[in-house]
Amino acid sequence: MLATAADPGRGLPADGREWAYEVKWDGIRVFADLHDGVLRLTSRRGNDVTPAYPELAALATAHPDALLDAEVVVLRGGVPSFEAIAERMHVRDRQRARVLAAVAPATLIVFDVLRLYGVDLTARSWQERREVLERLAASGSAWHLSPVYDDRDALLTATLEQRLEGVVAKRRASRYAPGERSPDWVKLAHRRTQTCVVGGWRPETSDVRRIGALLLGIPPAGAGPDGDGPRFAGRVGSGLAAAAAQQQLAPLLGARRRATSPFATPVPREDARGATWVTPTLLVEVRYLGHTEGGRLRQPVFLGVRTDVTASDVAAGRLG
Repeated sequence: MLATAADPGRGLPADGREWAYEVKWDGIRVFADLHDGVLRLTSRRGNDVTPAYPELAALATAHPDALLDAEVVVLRGGVPSFEAIAERMHVRDRQRARVLAAVAPATLIVFDVLRLYGVDLTARSWQERREVLERLAASGSAWHLSPVYDDRDALLTATLEQRLEGVVAKRRASRYAPGERSPDWVKLAHRRTQTCVVGGWRPETSDVRRIGALLLGIPPAGAGPDGDGPRFAGRVGSGLAAAAAQQQLAPLLGARRRATSPFATPVPREDARGATWVTPTLLVEVRYLGHTEGGRLRQPVFLGVRTDVTASDVAAGRLG
């Protein structure tokens, strides 16, 4: 079940008797399936991501049978960091995952329970599911319940002051609609982030072997694998200097190299100069300050590669 974006003019619904409020966590959405001593973490796309988070293995024996809706986060300075979790989400090599877990351990923040002891709970109200979830004992430091609040304005103020991503309002009477975007969950983000496709890259002027900037695009609504190309949305260079970013991006870009621009809109000459074009299937997350009159992202900063969504998800707005 996915949240709809709050109306900019209205914001979040304000009735704490009908609605409950939670922090919007800046992490990776997963389903944690616990059954007969085995834990399986599945991404929104249905991929098994269990090997990426070995520090969550203790959850396997927390309950005989449960299916939890949750967010995997990595904290930096007490605040969830998408940059940090982006370094973890694509890892499948178990040894590499153990090394990263020691440096940047992940935490599972649980906010819903969909099955317990073989009983499907999705037809029950959010309030009932929440009460069931609160009766489950938290299992060690790797599992935390997402706190619930009644005061919308107080939580909006607190999350803004603490540099958290935002707030989600959930209708207390709502049922869980798997895979659907529902008006019964409404999200409001303090920080603007955007998932973009990469259509090309430019080298650094001082070292052509290094990636200096990515050329970003936004897929058009309804775009499919054979549809129109993405709309050019600018380029991002901030955040690419780190060795980890260079090492991760280089092979991904090299495997997608093509001869011509994939963008449906013209790329200005100053942006296209020296560019190597790539097939727009690589997705990255960027933070930005707004849009220019021409529709470009203002002051984007590269946060990381996304492997949990597709270009079709971006085009359709299906991003949590």
